Amino acid sequence: MSLDAVVKTSGKTGLHVFVPIERTVTFDEARQICEMVGRHLMREHPKEITMEWAVDKRTGKIFIDYNMNVRGKTLNVAYSPRGVPGAPVSMPLTWEELEAAEPMAFTMRNVLERLEKTGDRWHDSLSKKLGLAEAFGRMPREET
Repeated sequence: MSLDAVVKTSGKTGLHVFVPIERTVTFDEARQICEMVGRHLMREHPKEITMEWAVDKRTGKIFIDYNMNVRGKTLNVAYSPRGVPGAPVSMPLTWEELEAAEPMAFTMRNVLERLEKTGDRWHDSLSKKLGLAEAFGRMPREET
């Protein structure tokens, strides 16, 4: 879809994928779009991706939680620490870093050192927005 997605650790075991878009849809519409994209990805990768809410049914798979796209839901912003032992931090990553990354390895003890080495990968993530109409216009149509 040519959307510029940004990945970050959640500060625990998960990942957040942000897709900065222009504000042209409601929260409900954004949730529906995310669900549609998630269902498409599940059809393309049924052994790797799930949208099952029950933990025992999604173990070992990538869980796409489209229900986070509603007004009032909160999630940790980039570089924020979690209130768990070790003080892990939600850390933006490059897509190249993702495969080898250990989300719990980014902590309050090493976040500044990492920022000095890599720079702020989050600094422009909210300013690079694309319109959804343009993005969907670039997608090949599925056969029904």
